[in-house]
Amino acid sequence: MSKITILFLAAALFTVESCGQTDGSPRNVPPPSTAAPQTDSCDDPDAPIGCCFVNMPERLSHIMAIADSAEKGTRIIIKGQLLQADGKTPFPGVIIYAYQTDNNGYYSKSGREKGVQKWHGRLHGWCRTGANGEYEIHTIRPARYPSNTIPAHIHAAVKEPGGEMYYLNDYVFADDDLINERYLSRLRNPGDNGVIALKPTAEGILEGRRITPLMPIKSWR
Repeated sequence: MSKITILFLAAALFTVESCGQTDGSPRNVPPPSTAAPQTDSCDDPDAPIGCCFVNMPERLSHIMAIADSAEKGTRIIIKGQLLQADGKTPFPGVIIYAYQTDNNGYYSKSGREKGVQKWHGRLHGWCRTGANGEYEIHTIRPARYPSNTIPAHIHAAVKEPGGEMYYLNDYVFADDDLINERYLSRLRNPGDNGVIALKPTAEGILEGRRITPLMPIKSWR
């Protein structure tokens, strides 16, 4: 092959590779995005109640395990039942979400929380009521806030099969001396007052019961 032919081919190849490159920038690189970064609308202490049900597992049983065996604190089991408005008929298929403070009264975090759980902390969980409206919460007894002005409590929200969502009155404990007429008179959510008497089992776990009739939304809003 002659030198003239080789020079011609080299020049042609250079022309093809350089096509469209007039500023020396890399090819096939998209321009920088001008879209605003996405924010988590549930990452807010006052997030809508629906955010309580955003990050729950796909499959739920009637047992909610909030605290594992390594969690410091007194072990408790709450055995509950949700009833329909007549106070007699079991209410199956209701999702319950609950969250609480740790053994020191803080909503402690693991760093893996998402959405509203960044504010509720790592001690949270979900369950779905069984055929008889039954459920269980396995956890530790929460401590009062360090300010010590309201009873120790577990917050809870429910989502009915039809999609209605609302908060229940907190789970509180009968032996807490801050459970008084002033506290009870301020309850505004549907169902029972949430006061639970804990009694030790043979295994040394404190156990209590709660039965809650869920009233129609229009009757209390």
